Amino acid sequence: MDGSLRRPVGSASTDLRPTNELRLENVAKSYGGVRALKPITTTFSRGLTGIVGDNGAGKSTLMKILSGVITPDAGSMWLNDRKVAFTSPIAAKRAGVESLYQELALAETLDVTGNIFLGRELTKNFFGLRVLKHREMAASARVTLKQVRINIPDVTSMVRSLSGGQRQAVALARAIHFNAPVVLLDEPTAALGPRETASVSTIIEHLVEQGKLVIMVTHNIPQVITMATRIIVMRAGSIVWEVDPRQTSEEELMSYMVGTRTTKNG
Repeated sequence: MDGSLRRPVGSASTDLRPTNELRLENVAKSYGGVRALKPITTTFSRGLTGIVGDNGAGKSTLMKILSGVITPDAGSMWLNDRKVAFTSPIAAKRAGVESLYQELALAETLDVTGNIFLGRELTKNFFGLRVLKHREMAASARVTLKQVRINIPDVTSMVRSLSGGQRQAVALARAIHFNAPVVLLDEPTAALGPRETASVSTIIEHLVEQGKLVIMVTHNIPQVITMATRIIVMRAGSIVWEVDPRQTSEEELMSYMVGTRTTKNG
């Protein structure tokens, strides 16, 4: 990468709440003979980091490593000053990393409350049996949904009956409810209409205002320039440029994405 690279400086801490930095050192991943992710070293700080790049750039592989879906072949990852190794998405969640994928990972046969608490249900002991605290979870879900600012009829609504934007709201509500300091977003506004895109963007801005460390993969270049505090461009498994969105343009980002420009003066 060229000498004009700009990286924000974050304050480190051994306390995982809040998380000020997520740091990667020489993280790499191959599938057979294919180098999906070349050794990457970078630091994510509080605010919204947007990751852009064409298909095959390595964005999905990077996000899957950050969320514990896959493990890297080499390199190390640090949350603040603590070295971490996520062997599963559950391990990542326990460390405070919530992920929202394009597929959403929502259970269509459950209602809104069931999806917000999926895998982390509140229970009580009833004559030796563990039973769900339905009322407590529903009340808590209603409070959380008010924060995401998207109208959902009721927490007892089945997810399969919701619109795309409402589904995204439920997934984001899960991250908000469990107060995750790190939120990973993979194409959060893909296939949404203008109104729902605006609503989801508002939720993301709310996460940033709360001091979260948010990483978003997107193909929506105008959106990322408007919302992000930092943009990373990936190509062929590498980070080729990192920039303050206030110091770039759609045309310049595209030139790095497709490889017509490889240095600041190229």
